[in-house]
Amino acid sequence: MTLSALAATAAAPRPSGETREQRTWRVAAGIRRQLPFLWLATRAVWRLEWLALSPDDANMAYIAKSIDGSNRFAVVPRGPIGNITDILEDLDVGTVVPFSASGSPTPVAVSKGAMTAFTQVATMVSIPPQAEDEPGAPAPEDAFASQGTTIVQALAALVQAAPTTPRPTVYVTGHSLGGCLATMLAPYLYTQAQSWSDVPDFLLQTFAAPTAGLGSFATYLTGLPFDTRHHFNAWDAVPLAWTDLGKVKQGKWYPSPGPAGNATPARCRRLRSHPVHRLHHRPGRRHDHSHGAGGHRHR
Repeated sequence: MTLSALAATAAAPRPSGETREQRTWRVAAGIRRQLPFLWLATRAVWRLEWLALSPDDANMAYIAKSIDGSNRFAVVPRGPIGNITDILEDLDVGTVVPFSASGSPTPVAVSKGAMTAFTQVATMVSIPPQAEDEPGAPAPEDAFASQGTTIVQALAALVQAAPTTPRPTVYVTGHSLGGCLATMLAPYLYTQAQSWSDVPDFLLQTFAAPTAGLGSFATYLTGLPFDTRHHFNAWDAVPLAWTDLGKVKQGKWYPSPGPAGNATPARCRRLRSHPVHRLHHRPGRRHDHSHGAGGHRHR
């Protein structure tokens, strides 16, 4: 969860304005500063290796590599930033399109909105960070292992350069809409990796993620030979937005001392009336954390 949370670092643009290069470096510098913190669950054993922003700044993703000898890699997408419930209402989920990049031998369908975001993440290219944007924090010499590369090119280069033992493991993880993107990136990267000289293991883990597609996509993803785990809070409407909002604990929303949600029931009714409600399906194993932290604050 911590790696997924770090994806929101420096998500808001500077009011004074900044170039895409400056923004890239600011985000990268923020993540780099936090990864060495021993009090985080990441325990200072991860190093940033690649990061890219989409041209319109709507999406971001990064790759981190473990430095403790465990031979692990983390692919972490960040979804669009904003009011999550508003974004859900605005997403083009009513239109479904083929997801040919999944590697499925039979057609699978995802929402047009999810496909648009995935296409951005899969095709965006890393750029050299600009050190002058952050006085006192010069860019490290190995700012990015692979500059000018896409996410699959960077991951391939990192895995092929890694030791063969222990066997490399790629974790694909994300929170909220980043988790939705992670469910699409995992089968895409897994399919691409089958042609690499050293094929890594994969593990998909999402947190409070809305669904990306229909039953065909969920069935295919669940059947892939790697573990998929989806963590959510039953007080949270977002992970169930297009599957079954009736399962959301709507009586109190968040139990005390959780945040108030006066407007959420009305928003939930609007989402439930959407034509695609209950047409989307959630893949993999689901873990309900109703009595723990996590999820979204609904307004």
